Amino acid sequence: MKQKSQLIWLFGTCFLIWLMVMLGGATRLTHSGLSIVEWNPVTGILPPLAEAEWHQEFTKYQQFPEYKLVNSQMTLSEFKFIFFMEYAHRLLGRLIGLFFFLPLIYFWVRKQLSPFVKKMAIISFIIGAGQGFMGWYMVKSGLVKDPSVSHYRLAAHLLLAIVLYALVFWTALKVMCAASGKLLPHLKKTAGILHLGSLFLLLTIFYGALVAGLKAGLIYNTYPLMAGQFIPAEWNFLQPLYLNFLENAATVQWIHRTLAILTLATILWSMLLLKRQRVSNSLKQTALLVIGGVLLQVVLGIMTLLFQVPVFLGTLHQGTAVVVLTLVLYVKFAMRQQKA
Repeated sequence: MKQKSQLIWLFGTCFLIWLMVMLGGATRLTHSGLSIVEWNPVTGILPPLAEAEWHQEFTKYQQFPEYKLVNSQMTLSEFKFIFFMEYAHRLLGRLIGLFFFLPLIYFWVRKQLSPFVKKMAIISFIIGAGQGFMGWYMVKSGLVKDPSVSHYRLAAHLLLAIVLYALVFWTALKVMCAASGKLLPHLKKTAGILHLGSLFLLLTIFYGALVAGLKAGLIYNTYPLMAGQFIPAEWNFLQPLYLNFLENAATVQWIHRTLAILTLATILWSMLLLKRQRVSNSLKQTALLVIGGVLLQVVLGIMTLLFQVPVFLGTLHQGTAVVVLTLVLYVKFAMRQQKA
């Protein structure tokens, strides 16, 4: 019963973080992220309830660059939509905090947590708090002159969510199977290739965030070539040269594309190798799910690009990245539980 309760707590937290990543993507794609211009973690729990309160929030929004430079014709009704998108995003963040913290206190007081879970829970809570702060720090960057958030802060915001998700999910797997297994010798090559694929996956997610922050998905909406070329002509326009790999929209998009293919190749390679190894049938079936997930993610990425980043496809693409990460983490864990 104790184990079941902790699994509901940890896997439930993972599900909420996954929803948060999806909702964060939708908030960004609907240009809603700068609609709430203050950060009130406690008093901001309730939205405006009276019409006068709505006018007050709208007046605040009108003082900032996004309204003045982009949305000067916006009506109160249109403002309510983007406000509720950002409000839902922040409210879900608060819900995740409560969903994680309150059971943590309960299990801790009743001395039901292992030392490993205690350590991981503290680390996760610190990262979660940092994630909330980074969200506001990101929004703040779009409230100064340019009505667009820093793509560096956006990438940090997403990566913190991904790291938090991975930590909580791995902790849940350890609770589910406390025995610490060792990787069998015949699986080491497969594990090494999968580790490389995991690195490519994280880098792809990171560059996906840079693509989003730079709005690089709105250019070169063709695949596989970019204006008839494998590498875009302006890939090295910025000086010094290294800035192109972080701030040149064309180069950043090309890197994201290339990393996606490297991720696909290495993960497919590792899963095909795994299916030929002496492992359980359930792990072989999971390998098929990984193959399906990574193929779907690549297809979604191409479609998102070709259709110039519609909200539905962009949100689904971001959410599927977490699904692929989940499957990869599970395979990594299950490989260490195999018996000789």
